[in-house]
Amino acid sequence: MKTRPPIPARVLRREIPSRLPAVESLCRVIRALLQQHGLAAVAFPVELSARECLNNAALHGNRRLATKRIGLDFRIGRKWIRLQVTDQGRGYDWRRARAATLSEGTKTSGRGLAICTLYAQRVAFNQRGNRITLWLAKSKKEQ
Repeated sequence: MKTRPPIPARVLRREIPSRLPAVESLCRVIRALLQQHGLAAVAFPVELSARECLNNAALHGNRRLATKRIGLDFRIGRKWIRLQVTDQGRGYDWRRARAATLSEGTKTSGRGLAICTLYAQRVAFNQRGNRITLWLAKSKKEQ
């Protein structure tokens, strides 16, 4: 009797310290999970979006305080990949930040949200502004 390999999880929940090496490590886990599900074609935009959200949570939301935590809830659905990142910071005015565009000259910071909106079909925030949720298409034809 043949045994089948285990089916990779479709849900990834993690809590990490607000440190960039922890963010990088978690992004590698996300990439591996996407590849296990045959989603290599969308791995770049999903991983980039995750990295931007996680970095923003660590650097801006939690103000680089390693004692504060970042939560990730990552789900692979039938048509969508849902990425949710929560930090323990005070939150920010996402309504104003959402108006930012990539055409801000040579600015090297502050473009994370604009990058995420390029790849995600839907972006939502909680009222406080310390949680972002992205929905990204699993296939190119959904975009």
